[in-house]
Amino acid sequence: MYVPTPTQRDSQPTAGPPWWLVIGPGFAALIGLFLVTVIYRFDGGSALQIDLGMSSQSLLLNGLVSYLVAAAIAFPAGLLLGGRFPTPVTVPAIALMLMGVALVAFVPSSGLLLVGRVLGGLGAGAVLGVTVALIRRLHSGRGAAAGVTAGLGVVALVIAPVLGGLLSDATGFRVVFVVAALFVLVALVVAGVLGIVALVKVKTPAHP
Repeated sequence: MYVPTPTQRDSQPTAGPPWWLVIGPGFAALIGLFLVTVIYRFDGGSALQIDLGMSSQSLLLNGLVSYLVAAAIAFPAGLLLGGRFPTPVTVPAIALMLMGVALVAFVPSSGLLLVGRVLGGLGAGAVLGVTVALIRRLHSGRGAAAGVTAGLGVVALVIAPVLGGLLSDATGFRVVFVVAALFVLVALVVAGVLGIVALVKVKTPAHP
């Protein structure tokens, strides 16, 4: 009886993404988590709230709720598309984050603060979704990557009010977001470079 020989495609499992492709969106996602709570502080009103003359309710709605809602809207898109198209999703998402953070850094009023936080939340939610999608597709080290990312995310959420408060006391809240924008810019460059490297590796034929 004739038994068909399996093809090379059938005999080899579909390759998952390289682990280093998680670095770009993962770094941006950690910055996004940091930005969730950096507008608050544990020992009183934040510099942002005082300088913009905002009430606690206004800061909650314009600064926190808007960011979380925008992130929740963008997260599914990053999760669904990020596994197959990580770089095309990550780079625009980080660019949105950069626009949002820069807007908050120079915002003159609470109304524009809302716009900046929405833009930042959309970008943060998308890169978080991409990060989760890429970790889920890893063939090895998936548990370690998920654990490290989750742990760093919790740390970012907790230390943001402390670091933000210290820097705001010394220089003002705007410097906090200028520094955050610089880190977002670094994440954008890293994601773009690693995405290009991954694309080149895919297009380069492997030699037997």
